[in-house]
Amino acid sequence: MIFSGDVAIADGVSFEFLDFPDHLKNSPWCINLEGAIGSIDDLSNGWGCYNSTAWVQSFNGFKLGPLFIANNHIHDIEGGVEKTLKLASGAGLECFGAGLNVDKAKRRVSCASNGVEYHLIGCGWPVIGCQAADNRAPGVNTLEGNRVRELAKEAIGKHPSDRTVVVIHGNYEFERYPQPAHRKLAFQLIDLGVYAVIFHHPHVVGPVERYKGRTIAYSLGNWAFSYGEFFSGKLKFPQSSFHQIAIELGLDGDVLHHAKFIPPNTVEYQRAENIGDDAMSLVPEFEGYTHDEYIIWFKKNRIKRKLLPIYQDADSSLFNSMRDCWIKGRQILIDAATKAGVKSYRRRG
Repeated sequence: MIFSGDVAIADGVSFEFLDFPDHLKNSPWCINLEGAIGSIDDLSNGWGCYNSTAWVQSFNGFKLGPLFIANNHIHDIEGGVEKTLKLASGAGLECFGAGLNVDKAKRRVSCASNGVEYHLIGCGWPVIGCQAADNRAPGVNTLEGNRVRELAKEAIGKHPSDRTVVVIHGNYEFERYPQPAHRKLAFQLIDLGVYAVIFHHPHVVGPVERYKGRTIAYSLGNWAFSYGEFFSGKLKFPQSSFHQIAIELGLDGDVLHHAKFIPPNTVEYQRAENIGDDAMSLVPEFEGYTHDEYIIWFKKNRIKRKLLPIYQDADSSLFNSMRDCWIKGRQILIDAATKAGVKSYRRRG
């Protein structure tokens, strides 16, 4: 089974995928659908991200599996969760990570690949705008340590011989290295028996760490993200986002696949590496570090520093709530400045 990064394909845009091996196309792909399915007319003043109703045509020739939708753009379109679930179902595709209420948002989905059954759990970090579902309202399954661990325990308890994978929308944009809280949670999940943990959101490729022989991919980056089409045409990612990866969970080991984005709408396959090889290009310097050692390393090496707190634990706490409030207030000011034209929306990585 294959996991790839952010997909946001605007109206009138079709992506071309070059030189992809047939065996990859014929395996089920789990993509991060970065935004609801709809059209630019569904956005407020053209502001936000979405996927056109024709997005799936870009993946002709690929075998699509479940769609991960626990992201911070699923509500850019009013009724985005409902519309996405309906349109995806019409295309024969299941979604996970968000739902019409909290119980449906927590629901895992299953997918078979090469005789192996995968059970996928999805969640999104509310700190970065992933709006949580509640008992009556649609939204995402919230990234909170206790909740995610319990969902993993339940899946593994019911399907001990299968593979449980947790997919997370988290961290700050353009931060290559995981929040200590997220790395700690990934380790805890693997300790419980989770087969792999996959992260999305930063829009740049992050390291791929091995823990107890299991794969943790800290950011897959973008995959098919329309260039200069969103946020009134202002969203253009830098060249640091043009390197893209997909993770293949295979029978004989996991494989890292590299691709290159060529603006405005081409993705070119480049090469493959075996995850677990010492020479694999994305092995992090901090592989093997304890949690406390990594916190020290992260403080020295993190990319995003401007008034952004460090999270050391994924469980709910008073200190985390205070950090959450600070970031939400900061983001309100950034959004206001961007809409007013004071701050550019062109991304810098």
